[in-house]
Amino acid sequence: MTDVAQVAGLDRLIALDLTGNPIGDDGLTALVDSPHLGRLRWLGLAGCGIGAAGAEALAAATGNLPALRYADLSDNLVDVTAQGCGQHIDGSPVWVEMPPLGQELIARYGALPWLDEQWGWRLYGVVHWDQV
Repeated sequence: MTDVAQVAGLDRLIALDLTGNPIGDDGLTALVDSPHLGRLRWLGLAGCGIGAAGAEALAAATGNLPALRYADLSDNLVDVTAQGCGQHIDGSPVWVEMPPLGQELIARYGALPWLDEQWGWRLYGVVHWDQV
């Protein structure tokens, strides 16, 4: 992943879906350290073997990922993003819960758009990059 992260052509990406690729914490850390992902808005990381160290690296990389609005971290080693279900008639969620690790990252790094509870209450999250 280190070699991929250094490809200058990444600067054209606004969405990147790595779902199901076992990149783990080291791969995610290498990716978010890339200076070429400044336009990235949507990042699919479901089922990539991401743990607490990878989530921390993603949270700490706000300088390299200023446009990131959504990251799918479902089905990984730890729960990071808000989860919830249902919708009231006014559009607000019935139930939303931010896991402890997500709360810790917000406390350490401040508000992170990809860690916002607004995404967590959607049953299947954001399906397409153009929704963010």
